[in-house]
Amino acid sequence: MIQRIQTIFLFIVLLALVAFNFFPYWQSMPQDGQASHLLFSYAHVVVNGEETSMAIGLFAVVAGLTSLAALLAIIEIGLYKNRVLQMKIGALNSVLMTVALGFMTYFVLQLQKELSGSFGLGIFILAVAMVANVLARRFINKDEKLVRSVDRIR
Repeated sequence: MIQRIQTIFLFIVLLALVAFNFFPYWQSMPQDGQASHLLFSYAHVVVNGEETSMAIGLFAVVAGLTSLAALLAIIEIGLYKNRVLQMKIGALNSVLMTVALGFMTYFVLQLQKELSGSFGLGIFILAVAMVANVLARRFINKDEKLVRSVDRIR
């Protein structure tokens, strides 16, 4: 049901989570002669002039969590007839995005000890996804209450 507002919000969640994997969520401000550091959801990228190195390791946890959240958003869009299950999956999606945000915070704090930097576009894209997910859950809950009130009248 594309015409429902929560479907649009869930589609925004999906697009934001996919876009999140392509933008850095933190980047260092290189001083003279220092390398530039970028934190993506899947890797820590160090750019030093012409040379680029990438460390994947534990950083890929964030990409895994956000990819799983995107998959759950797709499933949630398809479950428009079962609003209760849709709300439960939305809650799980919120938890996954919060855990991903926790890992991101940990990685940023570890790099902030050595380097100074600023947040990139990725962190704001994840925030958009989290807000859209909360709004979708709110409208799903509103629909469920409406259906229950109509059932009581019958």
